[in-house]
This record gives sequence, structure tokens and C-alpha cells, in this order.
Amino acid sequence: MLSLLRSKAGGLVAKIFIGLLAASFAVWGISDVFTGRQDDTLVTVGESTVSVEQFRQTFRSELNRLSQQLGRPLTPDEARQLGMDKQVLARLIRNAALDEEVRRLRLDLSPEFVARRIAGLDIFKGPSGRFDPDRLRQMLARAGISETQFIEEERRGILRANLLRAVEEGSLAPETLVRLVYLHRNAARDVAFFTVPAKDIKVPEPTEEALRAFYARNKARFAIPERRQIAVLPVLPGDLAASMRIPEEEVKAYYEQHKGEFGRPETRTIEQIAFNSKEEAAAARRKLVEGKATWSEIARDRGLTEKDTQLGTFTRKTFPDPKIADAVFALKEGEISAPLEGTLSISLVRVTKVEPGREKTLDEAKDEIVKRLQLEKAKDRAYDLHDQIEDRRASGQSLDDIARELGLKLDVLPHVSAEGIDENGRRVNVPGGADLLKAAFGSDVGVDNDPVPTPDDGFVWFDVRDIRPAGTEPFEKVKARVAELWKKQKRRELTLARARTLARKAEAGEDFAALARSVGSQVQEIANLKRTDARPDFPMAAVKAVFAGPEKGIVVAPAADGESALVIRITPLAEPPMEANADEVKAIRQVLARSLAEDVQSGFLAALQKEFGVKINKVQWARITGASLP
Repeated sequence: MLSLLRSKAGGLVAKIFIGLLAASFAVWGISDVFTGRQDDTLVTVGESTVSVEQFRQTFRSELNRLSQQLGRPLTPDEARQLGMDKQVLARLIRNAALDEEVRRLRLDLSPEFVARRIAGLDIFKGPSGRFDPDRLRQMLARAGISETQFIEEERRGILRANLLRAVEEGSLAPETLVRLVYLHRNAARDVAFFTVPAKDIKVPEPTEEALRAFYARNKARFAIPERRQIAVLPVLPGDLAASMRIPEEEVKAYYEQHKGEFGRPETRTIEQIAFNSKEEAAAARRKLVEGKATWSEIARDRGLTEKDTQLGTFTRKTFPDPKIADAVFALKEGEISAPLEGTLSISLVRVTKVEPGREKTLDEAKDEIVKRLQLEKAKDRAYDLHDQIEDRRASGQSLDDIARELGLKLDVLPHVSAEGIDENGRRVNVPGGADLLKAAFGSDVGVDNDPVPTPDDGFVWFDVRDIRPAGTEPFEKVKARVAELWKKQKRRELTLARARTLARKAEAGEDFAALARSVGSQVQEIANLKRTDARPDFPMAAVKAVFAGPEKGIVVAPAADGESALVIRITPLAEPPMEANADEVKAIRQVLARSLAEDVQSGFLAALQKEFGVKINKVQWARITGASLP
């Protein structure tokens, strides 16, 4: 197609077209190409700046993340209604302020350190468990980020994190606050309760007027979401793999290059005793070698049980301390190591069992190798088809024509909501998942859409064929359902009213067990009920009712079935004692300390922004968000 355009560029028509295009540039203000670049700065903090493009990239990334969490595509307008645009802006301002402080303190990292950190990230590791540069480049290409940009942002991120960690260091929670939280969490009540069943409550037949009024008040319960019919043309490596032919010589070559990946690696069962110094460890080893002490006796002298010394069973790759892995895997079964200086401690290590590794033969590994190679070739084929399809789309061909010409399958999905649910309430398998739905619901009928990339290096092209707008199901169509819901609500109201009457009688001194029998129930008891102690016959609504009112008395709450009710008698208990070193108390201290650290961090960031000064380009903000800042 580009060749065709170039071949026509010298004609009279092309010259007229180019002239009109140049004129349009003048009309629409593109003259800054010649007279100076338009300011792209959105935020200035001291000497640091945030560009409009930085904001857009961060906003898109956050939009994708939130859409995945929700399980449905979120539109930019919906995200702005949630305040996400201002949250992203605040985060970028915070980062710029930290960058300024890092610059002022002259903090930096060596390129080698940053490279090691990136190489250690699991997301960039290949099937062998090692850093895969090709995987890094592919992921950055899909994200539209250069390696230089990524490395620089990673460097800045590490520096920011370490600066904040230094600020937060030493944040401690006041013991008075720890005690109050502990008492709140562990406050307890003894309760006795009985159920007022809903089945005995007579509900009158609703009038037409009552049903229409209920329908009008609860229209959201009868809402129909917008649904769209989408035609999809998926090109997925998983679908293409089976048709990829793999020559025998490629299988053999791959096996020779990756022998270590096939089979079972050697494993060792390890025991470990930690010491305060190499001298202590060496003295203990002499006792073991000379037969003056056993492994169990050495452990007992260190205050350890036999279970405490058992580290586990590992391969060389999974051993938790890489610093001593080579030494550990050089030991024979039953052998005790010399003192080893690991990352966290000095220790003696004993190998109690060695399970030799075993490599698979070529015949044993062949099927797995073929599948790997087929998938790799399928990815290449997917990119090849991507180019072919895009060339045909550029020439004006429809997805239907392209699918027929290339022998691909075009699927027309039934009308689905933005969550992928059809009109019968069934979830539809949508190629491209939430990403495709988000793109489809951001498009329109007749629009030429970009393909949606998939995590497995595939692509899905789509057309929106039809749109059925959102609405409300008409009253006549859902009248029976309205009546059912009205009766259910009325029964719940009448049951709760009956329960309140019985509660008043109990408060007046009537026998609690006799009141239970009057409605065909029995009194049940729960001792030492806490705020989190919900159970099938005593739901969280009942627990909340117990702790929301006075420590002693009678309360009413809905039962677990949503229609019956519970009448509950509460008896208070003494305050629980608090042990300063109990695990729960330690956990409370940690949570409160973390919260305090976050407050310290917020104050520090606010002070930095005040000191450096924050300037927001409100014109640019209005242009990219359509909203104004106060």
C-alpha cells in the first residue's frame, strides 16, 4: 500500500491534496511545527516536570489495571467520575517531588545495580527461570516503552522507595492506642437468641397500584444494560500451534541446547543450625566429627527442636540462600558442611537425603519440545498474519472478506453487555476478554478499530455490528417478578415487626424461652461472641446488632435467609487481658505502625511539595480531561 502511495505522489491530484493538507494545518494551528513546539508540560515541581504524554501513559496503564480488577472494561469517562484522573495527577506530582529531593541529596545508583534488579524480576524470566532479554524487549514493545525509558524509570523508582523508607523508619504505635484496638477487637458478649420464622407470616396480595409504585422505586433492579453484537477475527498462537510443522532436525537441535530443562533436577533434603560466629560453628562441627555430640544435642544446646533444624527439600535453583547453594550441593548424603556464611546467618548444614536428578531422553522429551516449537512458530505466524490483515484493511477490505481470503474464522458473537453477559444471562467466551470488550464498548458501528493484542502474543480484530441501548424492562413484562419481590419485602417487614414486639415483651420481663416457643422456636446460645464471629445461623448483621447497641439488653436483627428475624438477648463479659508479647498484639502494633508511617510519609510529601512549589498547567489539564481544576 505504501508503494502505491509513493507511486502516485508526483501526480497533479496528489499535489492538490498536499496543498489542501498544508492549508488545513494553517487553519488548525499546526504552525508550531515551524515556529516552535507547543509546551507539553503539565506539571512543574521545582526543576522536575511531568509531560502530558507521561500523564496519558500512566492514566491508560491505571485504566487497564482497574478494568482487569473489575472484570469489565472501564471507560475513561467512568474512570474520571471515580476521580482516577486526579489520583494519577497526585501520584505524578508526588514522584516529581521525590525526584527533586533525590536530586538535592545527590542520591544515585550504579547502572550495574539497576541492571541486576531488573534481571531479578520474575516477570522477565523465561521458561528456564533465568532472565530473558527477548521477553523484556517484547513486553516493553507491547507497552510502547523503550529500554532506556524503562531503565531510567526503574532507577528513579528504587531511589524514591529508599528515600521514603528512610523517612518512615522507626515509626512506632503508642501503647495506649494498641490497647484500645486490642480491646475493640476482642470485646465479647454471651448471647441467647431465637428465630422468628417468616413462613408463618401472612402477606396480603398486592394491588396494581402497590406493584407499580414498587416498580417505580426499584427501577434499577429491572435495568437492561447496553448490549453490543461484535464480530471478532482472532489470530491466537494457541489456535495456530497445532498446524505448525516441526522438522525432526529442529527437535534434535532444541533438545541438545536445552537438555537441562527436561527431566527431574537433583533434590536435597537439608537440615541447618545457625550460630552467632564462625568460631562457634567450627567448635560445634569438631564435636560432631569427633563424636562428642550428636546433631540433635548441638541443636538442643542452641535452643532448637529437631523440627526447627529441618530446612526442607530443594533443587539447586529453589534453595533459599544462593550464597551457599554451591557448597550445600557439593555435600554428600549424610555429610555435614564446614561453617557456611550465608546471607542472613553463619550455619552448619547437613544433607540427610540426596535424590539424584534424571534427564529425559530425546524420545521422552519429544512431545514437549514439539509443543514448545509449535507455539514459537505460531507466534511468528500470528505476527505475519497481523501484517497481512493490516495491509488488506488499509486497502479497504472488510473483516469478512479478509477471513475468507486468508482461511480464518470470523465469529459474530451474540449481543453481550460490557461484562460479556448475553441476553439469557450466560457468560460468552470473548476472544481478547476484557480488553476487547473495553475497546468494543468504546467504539461504534462502522468504525475501523485497531486490533486488540493478547497476552500470548496474538491479536483480535473486531467490528461492532449492532448496538442495543440500555433501558428498563417494561412493567408488564416483569410484573410477576415485581409481585414476587414485593411479597418478599413485605414478609420481611412484617417478620421484623413481630420480632420487635417479642423483644419489647422480653424487655418487660416475660420469659425468653416461652416467647421462643410461642413462635415455634428454641433458644440457642453462643458464648464469648466476638465482632468477627458470624456463622450460618447467626449472620454478620446479627453480630453487628449485638455490638452496635448497649452491652446488655435485647436487640432484633435479620436472619441469614433474609426474611426471618432473630430476637437476641445480650450479656456483657469482662474486658479481656492483654499480653504485650502475644502474636495478635504484635500484629496490631505492626498495622498501626504502618498506618503511622503512611501518615509520616504523607506529611513529608506535603512538605516537599510546599518547599519546591507545584505548578499545574490548567490549560493543558482542561484540554486532556475536559475538566477544570479548582
